[in-house]
Amino acid sequence: MAGPSEHLLDALVAIVADRGLEGVSIRQVADRAGVSIGAVQHHFPTKNALLLAAMEHVSTRFRAELQQRLSAAPSPGGALRILALLLAGADGAPRASTVVWLSFAAHAAVDEQVAEVHRREWASLERFLADLVAAGAPHRTDPAGDAAALLALLDGLAVAVALEPQRMPPARAERLVDAWLAGLDAG
Repeated sequence: MAGPSEHLLDALVAIVADRGLEGVSIRQVADRAGVSIGAVQHHFPTKNALLLAAMEHVSTRFRAELQQRLSAAPSPGGALRILALLLAGADGAPRASTVVWLSFAAHAAVDEQVAEVHRREWASLERFLADLVAAGAPHRTDPAGDAAALLALLDGLAVAVALEPQRMPPARAERLVDAWLAGLDAG
């Protein structure tokens, strides 16, 4: 069962998924969570503290979901595909999770504390991708460069899938990921 602060973070994430970060206030989090404003402020004295905790909360949940999905991967290449589809928003997961990620990424452009969390998470993710590339395509000479290029592709696909689903439906993003991964194998 979730603790009180986790319940508040879930409420904030739901608001972000519905309205973006602009729609977040302490009052709205309290209302969504069914608690008083004072209860929110007891756990998170400022809105920024709440946002930082929510970003960490989302990252922790993402890592747990990723570990669960990767445990079923048949190979490093299979793990790379699972991760790529998840990051591109082409895995069938609700669009809301991509919208939440986009909201925090945009906020990182104007908030140094959020930017630091984003940089740390993305650097770790890029290293993990590089390890998967090295294991799944050992003939590649620059797995770190391949991982950086793949992460840039996946970032762009996630934006397109979330914001332009008519132009970039998940199935199209999946085909693009598969084409990029096939090139990785061929190169």
